[in-house]
Amino acid sequence: MIGCLSVSHKNASLPLLEALKINDETKFTHKLMENGSVQECILHQTCHRVEVFYVSSKQKNGEAVNNALKFWSTETGVSLDIISRTVQAFQGKEALRHLFYLGGGLESVVIGEDQILGQVHSSWRRAKANGTVGVILNRAFMKAINTGRKIRNETRINEGALSISSAAVDLAAKELGDLTSRKALIIGAGEAGTLAAETLKSKSAAAIMVANRSYEKSLLLAQKISGEAVQFESVLSTMPYVDLVIAAVSVTQPIFREEQVSAFVHSFEPSKRLLIIDISQPRAVEEKVGALQGISLRTIDDLKKLVAQNLKNREAEAEKSKAIIAEELERFEAELSKLVAQPLITDICRKFEEIRKKELDRAVRKMGKLDKKKLMVLDRFSRELTERIAHIPIEQLREAALSNNGEVLTVAEKIFQTKTSEPTNEINAAKKVAYEFVI
Repeated sequence: MIGCLSVSHKNASLPLLEALKINDETKFTHKLMENGSVQECILHQTCHRVEVFYVSSKQKNGEAVNNALKFWSTETGVSLDIISRTVQAFQGKEALRHLFYLGGGLESVVIGEDQILGQVHSSWRRAKANGTVGVILNRAFMKAINTGRKIRNETRINEGALSISSAAVDLAAKELGDLTSRKALIIGAGEAGTLAAETLKSKSAAAIMVANRSYEKSLLLAQKISGEAVQFESVLSTMPYVDLVIAAVSVTQPIFREEQVSAFVHSFEPSKRLLIIDISQPRAVEEKVGALQGISLRTIDDLKKLVAQNLKNREAEAEKSKAIIAEELERFEAELSKLVAQPLITDICRKFEEIRKKELDRAVRKMGKLDKKKLMVLDRFSRELTERIAHIPIEQLREAALSNNGEVLTVAEKIFQTKTSEPTNEINAAKKVAYEFVI
């Protein structure tokens, strides 16, 4: 069966998450598979989660979990008691659903974020390179990744900024239109200003200038976003030449007042409009500035409303995403069920074909010399007869697999005396696990 041991932002603090990170991924996953309780293993780690996806037989699942927790404790130095109390365990269908939710962005800190899909893909690729992935997890991760892409194509779960800084840029795009022809000035090179600058760069703003009390910080951020650093003392003289100002500074009272801004507003062309978005707390721009001709002032309160609406929209899209996941999970269950039955069906068909050839050869020898046309007729007749005889039991086996009826499959093995216990290819190698896979 498939399982997942998960520690994330939902059940652990950031310091604990950092402590539980596995440094040597290859060593950990191979050690987990050493004693045979785990057949496949993928370690998935981000700054917000550490998770072990694995495949084990039902009988050895408890042993697999205990070994994983012990190895985890040994590798990280975190006590087994803390790990056991913190880790959330998913099994069978719940583990699959968790994986699909993960790829869909439903488990992320920021619902619907896109980065997680690439992280899931990277974890899967690393595990493949390390040789710890078999047919079950390979198919499960491929399906989860494809479902995540489908969610982003068919819903709007990743639309609408959920951070104040990103929302400021979204609001600017709504009010100013295409930002590729707009010049912007970021005041403040802290976390909020940096995020706003990076978001502007991602929107391909025509020019981005950065001002900060520390000119060195202005230079560093400007270099990072291919922008231009501006002396803090030059902010007011720079404002007339930009279309957008985002203020993200730490102040105790407004530092940009009505009289300062009005001093340059009179020089504006009639069509000139300057959008100022103040995300500072407390405000850096005096409220009266918003009343000046040619100035539009937006505050953090406007952005909080936008973020709240965006979150509400994403939550609605999340419900659509869950419906897509439910549908894709059902399809995947059918795929796994076919995987359960396919080795047995393949062996039965092989056995039927051996019998057909043997009896056809015997009939031909008894009939004596036959021309080519008669041989073709006999061969076709024997093939069609064999296919018709095999059709009903094969369909019944597929139906048994779809309904997780392992008893029928086991009886069929005995009746047809198949040799599926000796795997010869990837699907047969996964057969024992697949037979016990309960969804």
